[in-house]
Amino acid sequence: MKLLVFVEPTSRGEWAITLTQDLALGLRGTVMLLTTNEILAEDPQILDRTAEKFSGIAGLSLEKRVRPGPARDAIVEESRESRPAITIVPPAGRKGLARWIKGSRVKDVVHNAPSTVMVARKPVSEHIRSILVTISGGPMSETTALGACEIAQAIHAQLTVLHVTSSVTIPFGESSSTPTPRDITHIRDLLTRNGVEPRMRLREGMVVNEILHECEAGGYDLLILGQHLVDMDAGGPFSENIAEVIAIQCSIPVLVIRPRRWFEDASPGQQAEAPTCGKLSS
Repeated sequence: MKLLVFVEPTSRGEWAITLTQDLALGLRGTVMLLTTNEILAEDPQILDRTAEKFSGIAGLSLEKRVRPGPARDAIVEESRESRPAITIVPPAGRKGLARWIKGSRVKDVVHNAPSTVMVARKPVSEHIRSILVTISGGPMSETTALGACEIAQAIHAQLTVLHVTSSVTIPFGESSSTPTPRDITHIRDLLTRNGVEPRMRLREGMVVNEILHECEAGGYDLLILGQHLVDMDAGGPFSENIAEVIAIQCSIPVLVIRPRRWFEDASPGQQAEAPTCGKLSS
């Protein structure tokens, strides 16, 4: 499996490397170290020093990449060209007015990179030991569950499945005051057949808030969810990409599942429809 990680001399950049090491130990394959011309000019040895941190992982192939321009553009462009299974990106650390003026690196990469994206933050534990995967019950659920299964098995982590039911009114649509949870027993059965015995959790309320609350209450080290492209015409100005919102707001690492073949037939700037099943390495 090919992993792409953005390298920068920040504490967030260090966590990106640590999380990449965790994944590389279980998934093997190739790790691509990416930085920008600007960072390399300030620290010419940064890629070499980073490469040394992976020297103890047997059977791992390392590649180095340098691109011009801002970090977010370099990450998306390299992801489009190299087609990694996972792109690991440290947040830029902007808040408030700075984020409003310069935008969000996380949002841009999660939205535009044609791969699964990991937003690298400090996990609760020293390493990823407990994973929460949130399932809507929709067409991306099996894809998300299988991706989470692959990660959990690779790094020997406990997997918990969360489903949130919501009675919040959908703009311009119908809603019910009594939320009806979708039947997700097939997701539990799917994971069991693939060798993982998940814990099951159910919450009721506003989806984003409940997912973030569960992350805090459960002491998880990683949140996994599926990428959901939103049609603005369906919900008007109130529509939003839940994966992007959570990736920005969550305090722990977030893995947004988007199998590589989602973009197999999409040219730059276009987004193909999500598949209904598959793994990260498909």
